[in-house]
Amino acid sequence: MDFKRWAATGGAAALVAAAVIVAVNVSWGDEDATGSTGVRASPPPDPPDISAERRIELQQALNEVIAQGSSGAVAELVERNEGGSDAWNGVAGVADRDRGTPVDPGAHFRIASLSKPFVAATALLLVQDGSLRLGDTVEEMLPGVVEGGEQITLRMLLSHTSGLYSYNKDMPSVLDDPERSWRPEELVDIAQRHRSVFAPATDVQYSNTNYVLVAMAIERVTGRPYAEAVQQRVIEPLGLEETSIPFDSEMPEPVMRAYTRSGGAMVDITEFNPTRWYGTAQVVSTVGDVNRFWRALLDGELLEKDMLEQMLAVQSQDEGGYGYALGPRSYTLSCGEQVWMHPGNIPGSRTWTVHSDDRDFTLFQARSAKDPDPPAWAMIELAMCPEEAPAEPDPSPSTGDYPGEDVTGTGRGQDGGK
Repeated sequence: MDFKRWAATGGAAALVAAAVIVAVNVSWGDEDATGSTGVRASPPPDPPDISAERRIELQQALNEVIAQGSSGAVAELVERNEGGSDAWNGVAGVADRDRGTPVDPGAHFRIASLSKPFVAATALLLVQDGSLRLGDTVEEMLPGVVEGGEQITLRMLLSHTSGLYSYNKDMPSVLDDPERSWRPEELVDIAQRHRSVFAPATDVQYSNTNYVLVAMAIERVTGRPYAEAVQQRVIEPLGLEETSIPFDSEMPEPVMRAYTRSGGAMVDITEFNPTRWYGTAQVVSTVGDVNRFWRALLDGELLEKDMLEQMLAVQSQDEGGYGYALGPRSYTLSCGEQVWMHPGNIPGSRTWTVHSDDRDFTLFQARSAKDPDPPAWAMIELAMCPEEAPAEPDPSPSTGDYPGEDVTGTGRGQDGGK
């Protein structure tokens, strides 16, 4: 990815860049046939064309996600340039293990921690209009809520550099009481039973507690539930009609059902009260809406230039190579391609969204294996890395290659979220 697209640029450098662009893209000449003088713009490039061979490769990779431990999967890849875009949307496996119904390309899914960039964008819109500041401390935003909150800023919460313990590590299983509603204060109290894992701003570690507090701060300054602020400032302006933030267990149709292992059996975990992930993993959406959100975000449709630059400024990098910005994460794929991304993980669900200058890729897995990540990472690399000449696929797959695959998996569902 060309990070210069989203990097800060001084005024003089911007003028030079603009001059170069003009020099490259226009020619000067005599009057044309219409009588106008001066500029002939270069024609736009041909739009991308995802070849039939590449579509087959992508479908094969999605089928492998099912073969290695997911009952259903849906993915979308969009390639774009100045001339337009082309998209591939694939499905594999089943949406319902009992009925054997196929996955709908527009299936709704709990997107898990892919929710966090939605919340981060909302918080930064409030920073942009002066309602919040990145340097505001937790104590200033939420007096008395967090011990030591005077040392932790909004910037640290958004970038996971606060050091706060992730409350979900000490939560009861969702299967114990799936309909229980949780208040955000209860989740923070669970985190407060544990010491911080490091001093604020000295390290980085993913913690769901951070985004519970961000949601609470949004509510403090707006005077209404954080979900309403996200809806009004992000979801509605971008026209994300298939995206919602539920506070009860109901899921919109069509839905790809999710499963987790309990006592040796696979249990349907599609419906549960999502407030146990208040502000961290509540959003329900589709692969198409998630891709549209990220493209609008990275193209500057939501945030002003200066604020977007602050959002994408990496604050710290962990041992796994993730660079933590204010919501999005940076990562370098094995092919050297630099991307912005976010993964998600809650019981029965594994989600991925990955983005470069010219590609947007989102994958949802109804996971049942203990480790469903290897085939997903292989598909991410295939989708996002500049492709070489494709090998001749044999045999050619179809979306129904695994319509009744009995994916039993070997692991238990995770109650965490990441």
